[in-house]
Amino acid sequence: MPLTDDVEVRRRESRQAAASAERREAILDAAVEAFAERGFNGTSIRDVAGRAGLSHTGVLHHFPDKTALLEAVLDRSVGRAGAEFELDESDGERFLRGFLALTARDVARGVDAPETRMFRMITAEALAPSHPAHGYMRRWYAEVRGHAVTALEDLAARGLLLVDVEEIPLAAAQIAGVRDGLDPQWLLDPEAFDLVGAVRDQLRRYTALAL
Repeated sequence: MPLTDDVEVRRRESRQAAASAERREAILDAAVEAFAERGFNGTSIRDVAGRAGLSHTGVLHHFPDKTALLEAVLDRSVGRAGAEFELDESDGERFLRGFLALTARDVARGVDAPETRMFRMITAEALAPSHPAHGYMRRWYAEVRGHAVTALEDLAARGLLLVDVEEIPLAAAQIAGVRDGLDPQWLLDPEAFDLVGAVRDQLRRYTALAL
């Protein structure tokens, strides 16, 4: 006998919520694949739905339009990276090592990993002011630069910074953009150079840490 009359109702709701969450993740996975191949502009909701094994309206039940879907895809990608690698800007050493570890993860995934390609594709598309991710990417780069500034200031306070304090904003911008310059070359020709080594070499220019 159930302890309360609504036990079965709660169990049913819990199962429905779990199923809904699984469908949402499947949609996001499908969107990552589609955006990686065709970009945002070349992808339709029906394309995502087909990849996810859902109907067009099934996708719209979770995401009202393609822009909302793109925002959710980017939020998930950025959130996962931050959670996995603890990019804590208050600790300059942890921040740089986390940045390097994130690069190593992407290399381990390989050039065919949809998420890496998706992020680079959307970043390039978002240069157009009319693109729905234009503002998102502007804010994201500003946040990365801000985090890098804080991390470098921490290294300076610990006597581990190799550049002048006045150069920290420039160094932060270089750190924020290092993957943008290297990733397309690596994605196009992964045997051309060592991506992790190239990022490590760049970061070593700012700190006395043995990265």
